[in-house]
Order: sequence, then C-alpha cells, then structure tokens
Amino acid sequence: MLLVGAFAGRHAIDLEQALTDKYKETGLISSQTIHIPSLEVPLHYLAAGPPQGAPVLLLHGAAFSAKTWQVVGTLDALAGAGLRVVALDLPGYGTYQSGKQKQASAARRTLVSELIAALGYKKKVLVVAASMGGTYGSPWVVQNPSQVAGYVSVSALLDTGAGKPDVAALSQLPSLLVWGELDSPSSQKARQQEELFLHSQKVIIPDAPHPCYLKEPELFNALVLRFAGVASLPANLAGVAVPALHVAARW
Repeated sequence: MLLVGAFAGRHAIDLEQALTDKYKETGLISSQTIHIPSLEVPLHYLAAGPPQGAPVLLLHGAAFSAKTWQVVGTLDALAGAGLRVVALDLPGYGTYQSGKQKQASAARRTLVSELIAALGYKKKVLVVAASMGGTYGSPWVVQNPSQVAGYVSVSALLDTGAGKPDVAALSQLPSLLVWGELDSPSSQKARQQEELFLHSQKVIIPDAPHPCYLKEPELFNALVLRFAGVASLPANLAGVAVPALHVAARW
C-alpha cells in the first residue's frame, strides 16, 4: 500500500512538471498577498481576470499549490472568460510567505470567510476545491450556501463545519463532483458528497488519477467553464468533448 501511494504521488508530481514545462505565461496572472486576521503572515495568492468579474476561488490539494492551477491553465481559462479568479497558497504550502504559516486545523473552517471579507466580495462565489482543499472550502460552502454560486469538488474532503448544515438550502446548491476513474468515485467519501449536495452531477474523467486535472487539464477546464455558465469555450478548448451538464452555477 505504501509503495502504491508513493508511486501515485510520484506520478502526480511528474504530471504537474510536464504541464509546468509546457506552460507559457499569458500576462493575465498577478502574484498578491493579503492580511488575514487568523494568520501570522500575509496569505499569498494568484489572481487573474477583471476585478468586477464574478468571483471564483481555487483551493489546491495537499501535494500542490496555487501555481498548480496556473500550469493546469485554469486561472487563464476562467480569467479569459471574464471571471475574477483567486488561487490560494493554503497555509503550509507554496513557496511564499503564507507557505511558512502552520495553521491549526480548526482555523481551516474560518479561512475562506476571512478571505472573502478581506477581499470585499459582495457577489456569490464559485468555489473549486481539490482533495485537501475541501477542508477549507466545504465548511464555508456548507455553512453559507446563500453566498455560494456553485461548488466544484475534485475528490475533495468534506467538512460540514461547526454549525448545523441547512440541508434544504444545500439540496438546491449547484455542485459538480469531479473524480478520476483511477481514484475512488464509488467510495463512501463520494456517496457522502452526493447525499449532501443533491443538486449535483458527478463526472468521472477516464483513466485519470486522484488529481484528475493533471491528466486531462483541457477537459477539466472546459468542465469548470461550462459549470460557471460560459457559453463559448476558448479556441484551445473548442475541440474538447465535454459531457453535457445539467447543473450550472447560479450567479
């Protein structure tokens, strides 16, 4: 089991490196920091898209960082569609100041709300969380469904937060549950997501590992754009065969 886990981790790192090697800077992305009350040092993030655009928050998995969303092309794709995208370096990850911050697990439940307040967002937010990023994203989503345009869970961990979830509101929250075929799309973890987010659609990316966006970045980005309500895909994604979605973010 340890050998399998090590191999899977090495494979994911290799996939990300291959995307990094191919990535070309677009000039759309800026590196920024912001003060969050619960953190001792500024929180680093990558931002792209017009400040007045509908906001999207990207939360990476445990082996990755904000830069991952850049080399996958997600930041550029969403910004190019006129959305305002922020990808965090979660505390303890990345190479910037926020990467040096060791955060108590309890603070995971407050970070997103603190960030949204600090950024001054008044619009609904689309949250995209991968794996460990769900421990930051899902507590806010579950406790504040009226402020959420939609939730994209990419094999994300689920934490319902400290309060009692508004099950009725969550049953109407548009959610896209994305899994790699080689991951665990039929697991108890997957069923918990489906039971909580009733207005959801599960998409399984063929022959893809846990970080499925690394194996099929174009398909992943096209799915997120469609879920965000973008009608016309950019030229580099125009030929991607995107499954029909019956759920979409509600801005």
